[in-house]
Order: sequence, then C-alpha cells, then structure tokens
Amino acid sequence: MASNPFWSCLIDTGFDLDEALTLPGNLSQQITDSNSTIVAHMPTVLTPVDAVCAVCMEGGFRSAKKVPCGHVYHKPCISSWLSHSHSCPLCRCDISR
Repeated sequence: MASNPFWSCLIDTGFDLDEALTLPGNLSQQITDSNSTIVAHMPTVLTPVDAVCAVCMEGGFRSAKKVPCGHVYHKPCISSWLSHSHSCPLCRCDISR
C-alpha cells in the first residue's frame, strides 16, 4: 500500500496510550483546583440587566466573572467550562492563565 501524506498528518504519533492510562489518580482534583484558582482571580463585575451567560444561556444575572477577553459568565458556569476547555466559550481566547 502506498504511503498517503493525508493520512499521516491525521495520526498523532506522539500519543502514548499507556501513559494516558497511568495518569495520577488525583489528576481530576488537581484540574479542579487549578480551575478554581483561575476563576478566583477573575474580576467579579456587575452586568447589564439584559446580559446572558453564553454557557447556560440564562439571562438576568447581575454578578458575573469577567474573563481576560472581556466576556462575562456565571461563576459556576465558567468553572464548569474550564474543566473541559481553557478558552473563552464565545471567542476562544486562551483563559488558562
């Protein structure tokens, strides 16, 4: 079978399944602690009455956490989001710092 460069770019040759399966048991707790620290350092701001959280799509909240790009979210919503992604839900700006 001939080598196809298209398929070779789709395969992550740096991934090690054995390594992934032997990650520390407390890794999820470490990630949660890290997210809590990131969210704790975000400024708490008052939002307009018509503001809508882009994570839960609920409006009418007054107190929110402001991410570095300027978007605002409920504190529990952005904490939950950061457990899956380290970018802003709207603009994908990196917010893991």
